Amino acid sequence: MSNAKPALTLELLLRFSPFDFLSPQYRQQVLDSVQFVERKAGTLLFKRGEKSLALYYLLEGKVGLGEEGARKPMLAGSPEASHALNEAQPQGQTVVALSDVSLFALERGLLERLLNWSQSADYGVVSLDAKNDEQHEHDDWLGKLLSSPLFGRLPPAHLHTLLARFEFIDVAAGDAVVRYGEPGEYFYVLKHGRAAVTLPSAYQQGTQQILQVGDFFGEEALVSGSVRSATVTMLEDGALARLGRDLFVELVHPSLIPEISAEQLNQLVERDQRQFLLLDVRLSVEYRLGHQPGSISLPVANLRTHSENLDAKTLYAVTPEGGIRSELAVHLLNQLGFEAYLLTDPGQPTAAA
Repeated sequence: MSNAKPALTLELLLRFSPFDFLSPQYRQQVLDSVQFVERKAGTLLFKRGEKSLALYYLLEGKVGLGEEGARKPMLAGSPEASHALNEAQPQGQTVVALSDVSLFALERGLLERLLNWSQSADYGVVSLDAKNDEQHEHDDWLGKLLSSPLFGRLPPAHLHTLLARFEFIDVAAGDAVVRYGEPGEYFYVLKHGRAAVTLPSAYQQGTQQILQVGDFFGEEALVSGSVRSATVTMLEDGALARLGRDLFVELVHPSLIPEISAEQLNQLVERDQRQFLLLDVRLSVEYRLGHQPGSISLPVANLRTHSENLDAKTLYAVTPEGGIRSELAVHLLNQLGFEAYLLTDPGQPTAAA
């Protein structure tokens, strides 16, 4: 993947299908989420019959559609190029770069969810007719929640249920919503007000984290089944939306732990020319007793303290041997701004960094 990003503006995005069907706020989310790819002339872009996790659009250059000897040329900016080059699944025809080309890619699942949200009035995330402060407040916290990378993966059907099952509670300044070391029973979203995240003095590192409207917390204990890893205290009077453990596990947990197969991982890193690392997040002694070839040891307890040594451009695949610890590691890595997946099969990725 090239470091230089071609110019893709909101105006240009609307020339591609189906982005003109999205509401303005979701168009911006697309623009923030796309990846840019550059390929040399002669490169095989897509092979007939294959499947891919992302949709790829021709931004600059010319490609050929079909098999050698009968390829139809397609030029960037033409009406035909307004659709993804690999819209059909499995891929309907081979695509080859006839010149140097620039592409932009977007995860299929993300686009599907954004289209559903844009076209469903029941979600209540945006209301053009809203005239009161209560509705605007609702838009603020929920809109921010759904625009987060983690909740951007939430299936539309789950989103309907999620909004209907949230409980809302008022809290006062000084209230400790969750306490370090206590069992986790709820997932929380800050609907109104501000809160501070604190650790015991022995673990304090750097600046205290302040949570704002739309920020969520409490999910780590529910993902891992462990006790609370921090205390969250209200800095001012406010309100919270909360979801009980069982509903969280049913509705939200799957979206926090994106999965990938070895075949999909190979395809992703080859097409986007990205490096990846296999992480084994068990204890070092467990790793020494046996691990997947090519994996490196990084115990889940060390993820936060060692995250500054990780490359943000690298894709991380966590091996499944750690069970719940592997799931927690995937969530923590994504929360820290990395792209991470849980490896779902014993197949061996072949394009390792």
